[in-house]
This record gives sequence, C-alpha cells and structure tokens, in this order.
Amino acid sequence: MQTIQDELLSARSNGVLLPLSAMKTNTDWGVGDFASLEEWTDFLGSLGAKFVQILPLQETAPNETCPYSAMTAFALDPVYVCIERVEDISASPAAQEYLKTLQADLAQWKNSSKAPIRPVKQAKLKALWLGYQHFLEQEHAADTPRARAFSAYCAANNSWLRPYSLFRALKEFYKWQSWTAWPEELKNAVPSAVNAFESQYREYVRFFAYVQWVLDQQLRRAKAFAQEKGVYLFGDIPFGTNLDSAEVWAERQNYRVEYEIGAPADQFSKGGQRWGLPAYDWPYQHAHGLDLWKRKIRRAVELYDMFRLDHLVGFYRTYVFAPGDEQGAFDVQGEQNQIDRGYHFLRMVLDVCGGRLPVGEDLGVIPNYVRRMLVDLRIPGYKVLCWEREDNGYYREPRSYPAVSLATTSTHDTQTLRGWWEALPPQERANMWEMISAQKTDGNVPFTLDTQKAILARVLGSGSALTLFSWQDITGTLERVNVPGIVDDTNWTYRSDVTPQDAWARYKPQLENYQNLLKQAGRSAR
Repeated sequence: MQTIQDELLSARSNGVLLPLSAMKTNTDWGVGDFASLEEWTDFLGSLGAKFVQILPLQETAPNETCPYSAMTAFALDPVYVCIERVEDISASPAAQEYLKTLQADLAQWKNSSKAPIRPVKQAKLKALWLGYQHFLEQEHAADTPRARAFSAYCAANNSWLRPYSLFRALKEFYKWQSWTAWPEELKNAVPSAVNAFESQYREYVRFFAYVQWVLDQQLRRAKAFAQEKGVYLFGDIPFGTNLDSAEVWAERQNYRVEYEIGAPADQFSKGGQRWGLPAYDWPYQHAHGLDLWKRKIRRAVELYDMFRLDHLVGFYRTYVFAPGDEQGAFDVQGEQNQIDRGYHFLRMVLDVCGGRLPVGEDLGVIPNYVRRMLVDLRIPGYKVLCWEREDNGYYREPRSYPAVSLATTSTHDTQTLRGWWEALPPQERANMWEMISAQKTDGNVPFTLDTQKAILARVLGSGSALTLFSWQDITGTLERVNVPGIVDDTNWTYRSDVTPQDAWARYKPQLENYQNLLKQAGRSAR
C-alpha cells in the first residue's frame, strides 16, 4: 500500500500555507475554527492544492499568541472549537442564554481585521463550561454511550491528558501564576499533593479533558472531510515548549530548566536569538529511548497527514544559553557526534510516523550534512526562493533544487512575496528578475500580476517534489503572519481578508493565475 510519504514524493504537488486562526468564514467568531478548516480545505482543494499548512494548534496561555510558545505539546487550543457544533452547548439552556449575551461582541469580532484570539478563547471556554455542566447532568449521570465514549477517550490519552488537565486546572486555581510560584509540593508535582488536588476538584480537572475530547472529535472530522476532498492537513511540531507548560511541570526530568535555547546569528538576527524556552536534557532523552518525542510524533500522526519538524538542526545540535551567559553555545561538539544524534532522531521519526510525511524546517545556519541526510532519508527540507544562492552570489535556478525538498516563496516568519519584492534593492531585484525571466534590467520591475505570475511559475517549475505558497503570495497581498522578535497584541493575529465564498470576487485574476500555473506545471490536484 502506498504511503502518504511515497505519494507526495513521487508526484508533483502544491500546498497552501494559511494558519487555522486566519481562516475567515461567515460563521466563525473572528478566529478560524475547525468548521472553517473544512470550508477552506474544500475551497483550496478546488483550486488545485494538495495540502494545506495550518501551523501549530497547541494551546497557548491567555497572554500568548505565538503558537510556537505553547503551554502544552499535546493539547489543542480551545479557540479552534466550533461552538455551534458542540451538542452539549446546543442542548444547554444556560449555554444558549449565554450565547445570546455575546451577540454584540460576536459582531465586533467577526468584523475585526485581526484575529481577536484572547477574548474569543475566553468566551468559548465559558460556553464549553456550561455545555460540560449539561453533559454531567444528562450524559455522565445516566452513563450514556457518549459518557462512555468520553471515558474511553480519557483512558486512551491518559499519558498526556491527565497531567495537562491537572496543570490547566492548577493554572486557573492559582490565577495564572507560573508553576514555579506554586506551593512547593504542587510546584514539584509531588504525587500525594497532585492527587489531593485532583480529588478535591475532580470535575473541574475533568472539564479540561472534556474540552480536549470535543476538540479532538472536531479536528478528526475536519481531517476526514479534507481527505474526502483529496487534501492533506499539514501540521507542525514546535521544537520547544514554554517553561510554563504542562510537560515541563510534570516531566521535569526531560528538561534542563535552568538553561535557555535559541539560535546563533542568521538572516533573522545578526546577534542570535534567545527564545525564552527551556533546553532539553538530550542525554536523558536518548537514555530513555526518546520517549517524549515518540509521543509527540504519535500525536502528530493522530492529528495530521504530514507535519513540519520545527528547527530541525536543533535535533543535531541545540544552541543553549547557560544561566547568566550572554553568548550561547552548541550542546554537542564535533561534527560526527552531531550527525549521529540527528540521524538517530530522524530514524526514530520515520519509524514512528507510519508513512506520514515529515518535512524538516532546515532554515538559518545549517551544516551541509543536515541537508544531505534529509535527501538520503527522503525527508523534504525547505528551499526558499530568496535565500537560495550560488557560490557567486547569484540566485539559484529552482530547477536545480533536489526532488526531495519543498520549494516556496515565503514562510510564516518572512515577508510575503510582494513585501519581499518591493523591499529588494534594485541590483538584487535585477539579479532575481534575470534568473526568473532571462531578461536584463536595471531593477525597475514593479510587483504586478505578471511579475507575480512569473515568480510563482518559476517556483512551480522547480525540481522540488513539493511546492508551497502562502495565501498572501497567491493573492499578492502584503500582510504577514509573524515578525520575528516582535511581542505585541497584533503579531500572530493575521486574518484573511476574504471568506472562500467571496474570494473569487476579490481575487479573480490572481486565483485564475494560480489555477492555470498549477496545471501548466503538472502540480494541480484537480
């Protein structure tokens, strides 16, 4: 039987990057949800896309919008629940009354140009709580088939669900203080103290498991729907986890919490980056069979058809800052040691993922041995048009990209195609245009529909088995998903300016170009 990995690497396919939170529809609450995911995969599939990249879905803290700094490696964010599809909410008079009080807020959220993640999450959790009360009264008390299904879900996912639910309840109980400020026995997850808390607040703890059960059902439905439409979901496994997270609290042995990970100087940061995330204890990880990461991979396989391994080079060597140090250093010295660690990890990924397709995020300062190994193991790495250079400094011809790779015009961390093109110095723009069109110019090439078409066509004609465009690069718009290093209320809150229903009216020339280019390149799924 052909695996998803075999299928995608033997064909020529294109995908679209659009964060789930950005998937605007006529029914969402201002933030894309799992019903939005169905609408958008149907629409993007009809254009010819084979996969849709949706970025990480793990739950973040109320004051956090960056999905790569989550407070859990396993649990989904409640902001993505479609409230209208939760039958306990529909059946609860109290929940329905609450929803009536939200009408003014809903109108404001729906009209927002930015995804209002924080207030929407808060409102959805309150509605879910009221639905949960109805579930306890009508389902749990009567031991109905749904109650038994919930119990079965809790039992099957106990290894991550129980510590997450406890952590989540404790965070609320202690008014979102870091676990490092909790009473000593709870801070250190002493079993007797944790069990006592769970016993006293059992139904409150189980509420967070209930929310995950609801989310799990909705995502599985969306995934099955997408597959029926011939579209794969492209998820993400963040490299790090927030210090104030369920796994760091409950499984401290996997981490060196006094150390901080980051990245050396690269195209994003001349002085390197500190991410504020705890370092892994890799010797412990390897001594215990990479158990934590095996569980993360299995979770990704449950949720997605393909997944991105964030910060791939970190599995070979992690850039770590010791306490008080301004400069970091790699935690593994010696090229062969780094190769051995990376190979061992990636072999584990392939063994566990069951034919799903991992994609390695190999951007930044990457040793050559990493990319050679990716090709050997049939794990696509990234080829970002603007960063691919020959030794003489000229842009690399995309047709020379290896087949085992993913070619793209931008990522969630970069400017959009239009933003990059318009910011290029004239000489750089001239060099790029010469590679794309074989025409010499002084660099005075404005970003027009024809310019965009030529650039997309060049990437689609690359040697890469996979190509990927952000929704903004298809529509030729400027707004980006993330500006690295910026922490404020607007970063990571990009929202599409159209729904699938009105996309053609707004972007007909661009969408026609996209469809035609896919067909010409032999990459259309339709």
